[in-house]
Amino acid sequence: MKWKLLPLIILMTALTAFAAAGGEQTRVLIVDGFSNHDWKRTTACLTELLARHGGYSVDVSTFPAGAPQEEREAWNPEFRNYDVVIQNTNGGTQGPEWGATAKKSLEQYLKEGGGMLAFHSANNAFPQWPEYNRMIGLGWRPRDYGTSLIVTDDGAVLRLPPGEGGPTSHGARIDALVTRLGNHPMHAGLPRQWRAADIEVYRYTRGPAEQVQVLSYAREPATGLNFPIEWTVRYGKGRVYTSTLGHVWPGDPALKGVQCAGFQTLLFRALDWLAGKPVDGTVPADFPSPDKTSLRTSPAVSPAPAS
Repeated sequence: MKWKLLPLIILMTALTAFAAAGGEQTRVLIVDGFSNHDWKRTTACLTELLARHGGYSVDVSTFPAGAPQEEREAWNPEFRNYDVVIQNTNGGTQGPEWGATAKKSLEQYLKEGGGMLAFHSANNAFPQWPEYNRMIGLGWRPRDYGTSLIVTDDGAVLRLPPGEGGPTSHGARIDALVTRLGNHPMHAGLPRQWRAADIEVYRYTRGPAEQVQVLSYAREPATGLNFPIEWTVRYGKGRVYTSTLGHVWPGDPALKGVQCAGFQTLLFRALDWLAGKPVDGTVPADFPSPDKTSLRTSPAVSPAPAS
């Protein structure tokens, strides 16, 4: 049985207007197949959001996690055919691993100028893959693994060496006050602070922390410290964007994290930037304020029924 490559070419009214204006679709590949989070529902949410927004062609390549070893090793998406890869797999320490060929293909794709969005729990993935750790810069790692970053109240980024601070962890999801740092194109026109709905503030993400630019941060209640929420990494000629936004857990009755107008705005801006295209700096009227979250009705993908 071969792995499934599901074409989800999106053509909507908004896209027709976009094409008429002389724009080109951004080619997006979502890679999924395994995660401790609800990867099927996450992929469904992302494809719905991109369809509603318009301007994207989307394919999904599902890693055959339950297939024989030979088939798993043979899985090798054509990353080079896409402007952006959304990485939506996470096996943690004990879970599935991509084959060596697929790993090398992603490394080469990014080194040559590709873009990758490490979606939420994807920064938990592949701790034993050195180049992946360099791609994401910071991830869910043990206390002694690598450098961790915290942000002072005046916006200075401090580097903590291995062993200092704690292992990566998080408390309950909260409506966190996010503060942007600097003036990255992805944040053009946005307020300095906004209230993000139902997010996890990761404590002590760790990694090589090379070529990392912290874009925003939030205060973590248990420690009282500010930790990164969004960050980018330059990997070769490529671009990588990671955030702790967009949580989708198995059985969640609501999707506030992905219905958040702030999350959705940043998703589309991140895809623009990762694809090397001009970022649309339009600030939607419903963008959240510092005092109040802002939720949209979509996506509204129901959880899978219990087996």
